[in-house]
Amino acid sequence: MNILNGIESFSTKMKNKYNKQQVWAIVSALLIGLIAHGYIIFNRISYHDNTACLFSLGATYELGRWGLGIIYDLQIFTTRTFSVPVFNGMLSMLLIALSASKVVKIFDIKSKISAVIIGAIMIVYPVVPSIFSFMFTSWPYFLGLLFSVEAADVIVNAKNIKGFICGAILIAISLSMYQAFFAVTISILLIKLLQDVLNDGIDSVKTYAKNGFTYLITLGVGLGIWAVVAAAFKKIKGIDTMAYKGMGEGYDISAFPSRLILCVKDFFTASYAGVNGLKYLRLLTLLVIVITVIHILTLILKKNVGIGVKCSALVGVILLPIGMNVMYILSTSEDFYVDSLMVYGTAFALMLPVVMIELTDIDSFKSAILSKGIKAVAWLQLVLIFVAIVSYTYLDNAAYLKADIAERQATSYFTQLAANIKSCQGFDDDMEIVLVDFDKNADGTFVTVDDNEELDAIKIEKFPVYSDLVTYGSAINFMQEHCGFGNERVVVDDGTLAKEESVQAMPTYPDYGSIAVVDGKLIVKFGE
Repeated sequence: MNILNGIESFSTKMKNKYNKQQVWAIVSALLIGLIAHGYIIFNRISYHDNTACLFSLGATYELGRWGLGIIYDLQIFTTRTFSVPVFNGMLSMLLIALSASKVVKIFDIKSKISAVIIGAIMIVYPVVPSIFSFMFTSWPYFLGLLFSVEAADVIVNAKNIKGFICGAILIAISLSMYQAFFAVTISILLIKLLQDVLNDGIDSVKTYAKNGFTYLITLGVGLGIWAVVAAAFKKIKGIDTMAYKGMGEGYDISAFPSRLILCVKDFFTASYAGVNGLKYLRLLTLLVIVITVIHILTLILKKNVGIGVKCSALVGVILLPIGMNVMYILSTSEDFYVDSLMVYGTAFALMLPVVMIELTDIDSFKSAILSKGIKAVAWLQLVLIFVAIVSYTYLDNAAYLKADIAERQATSYFTQLAANIKSCQGFDDDMEIVLVDFDKNADGTFVTVDDNEELDAIKIEKFPVYSDLVTYGSAINFMQEHCGFGNERVVVDDGTLAKEESVQAMPTYPDYGSIAVVDGKLIVKFGE
């Protein structure tokens, strides 16, 4: 036997670790993923932070993302890092597919249809295109997703303290890639507690409490490990926490109640930071949630267990909206807000019904009315979820179209700006070019597509209109990448020049006189 036989043997062993349902989840995620995300994977759409991070992974150690930092350091030492859509996008899809297969395993999914649905939801949920707008760091983020699901798998199957420690370490690693996937681990653990009650895995309050508190302690230990390692890396590298969304600020416990209310309120608005930008999707999601609650209550009440176990299960169900939306309560800073990259946990609002359908034995209902009723509920859930999957697939593509249009328009805009700057009387290529009130650009020639009702329906924050792109902080990087214009001499005014009388007297761009040489500097005045 040669080394190739050994590799083939190892491959066979790895393949045998995945059951048929897991394979269906992987295939579903990859095939449907190509339809949903092929636009951005096989076209280079680069704007927003991506233009500033063509050769980096963005903020790492300074935001507590030490896992991301380690990956970046390894890439710099070896291949270097590039924002390449085909490689990053395809690897991201594979990681999501593997995560979906893990979810199928954790919930012991028996149906191929259920496995396909879970794979489809996890790949088309609009958090995915939000992260793909950050193509430069997409695959490390989704590696964090895989670690978050793996952590849940290890925790629910842990038999001793060693297993829970391993789960806590995996949580810490997931947080070190991207903290928002913490909600995924919590959601899986809460759903697993409910599932264990309904399939006879938990038959006493003591067992429920033991499992619940063990999960909670493991989550806390995972957070602690992540925080300690993050602090150690900052000390070793001599860096401070970046002032981003209130990172580094203390936790104000008095603000917790208001954050908790916001967490629950946002869950039941079903908007999820623009994920469900269209009204019909919000209504559809709310309908799924309401029907699922009825479904869960029916199964709990029917279950032949003590009232204490039933009440315990209900407490876990009540905690689900908080678990899925946990990012809202992880910070009390006034600068903190939840965006569309941070709400992947809410995808489990659509996966939970699938788990409940798997647990429902229609023939076990003695009443014909109840039997028909629960069957109708299951069918309605499946239809609504199917509509959601198709809608998300379609709207993911619409988001990429919006991005494509905005990128092309912004490129044209900055090309014209560069030409106007170079044609200004008195211009010299050694001059400092200062953009005054850059973020207040009120150009009256902005195209009407910005007010397009169809494109405005795409509410995902990371897909803005082009007038937002030309005022965004990394717009200078955009000019450099797309127009070949801009060097270290092109700067944004810090407010000093805007106060000078000669500048205040200038009209705003693109009016005649808005570009002028003042005291040896070329000034472009964008706003008042």
